[in-house]
Amino acid sequence: MLMMRKQITTSILLFTIGLTTSCAVNPVSGKKDFVLMSNEQEIQLGNSLHKQTLKKQKPYNNPALQAYVNNIGQQLARHSHRNNIRYTFTVIDEPSINAFALPGGFIYITTGLMAYLNSEAQLAGVLGHEIGHVTARHSARQHSRATATSIIASLITNKVGNAQLINTLSVASIRGFGRKHELQADRLGAEYLARVGYRPENMIQVVGILKAQEDFAKFLAKSEGKQPPSYHGTFSTHPSNDQRLKEVILAARRFPSAGSRPDNARSYLNYMQGLNYRINKKQMGRLKIITARSGTTYAALARKSKMPKYAEQKLRLLNGMFPTGEPRPGQLLKIVE
Repeated sequence: MLMMRKQITTSILLFTIGLTTSCAVNPVSGKKDFVLMSNEQEIQLGNSLHKQTLKKQKPYNNPALQAYVNNIGQQLARHSHRNNIRYTFTVIDEPSINAFALPGGFIYITTGLMAYLNSEAQLAGVLGHEIGHVTARHSARQHSRATATSIIASLITNKVGNAQLINTLSVASIRGFGRKHELQADRLGAEYLARVGYRPENMIQVVGILKAQEDFAKFLAKSEGKQPPSYHGTFSTHPSNDQRLKEVILAARRFPSAGSRPDNARSYLNYMQGLNYRINKKQMGRLKIITARSGTTYAALARKSKMPKYAEQKLRLLNGMFPTGEPRPGQLLKIVE
């Protein structure tokens, strides 16, 4: 047994020494990170994954909206820590509420998420967050960590067995790494918002939209006796009360351009006119932008809606007013047709 332990220790030590030479300077921190791929390899991997993604998920057939999102994204990317690579921004025709980044600058946002945003600045917050994942090389670092963990686990498993336990520990390690990345991406997203002139507070609004989805899921679960899906973020309280996000916003305010640019809610909502919206698993609709009048309420709008269930709550959610908000006269609203 002692000889076996020495063999395991020696194998891991030799492997670890090899890993210490696989470091690269992180564009955000300026410090060395453990990364097993070069910039060129990361971009090549991203390009390959991008092609696979577009085979599985269809880009939204609206050239004007695609150009609008790309324009906002490119402005943010030019002010990022990694502005020497080519970024690609794609709107995916997909009802799930999601945005994600692939290695090397390939960034996606779904129509499902765009339906719940209410301004250009909020869109910029989502894109800035995803750009942050790219600039900090999160995908490359996580891929490298997963690879290294897998190899070490394999070395141990070959000697002592219990592969299931090793795999469980590996997964837990990678998930912990991901939570740190999400917090850093929020910070970078707020910074990029501020650099191009938007108010960094819009990052809190973006996280608030995702938190409202969790609250709505809890409402549905309570109404239907089901288990709600877990919130994918890192904030257990309302985002505006979270000390970490407050610190993120304070840090971003130091940029001279912060707050010099309007949120452009009207411009964004004009692009939402006619956007695909999934009412339920069997029914599709489209967004329509209307102007609230004196006396307009979500209850009244719900009675005219095509949505058969929970229309009042869904309309509030669409317009950033869940659970109890009401329209103001003159406010642009999203309804579903």
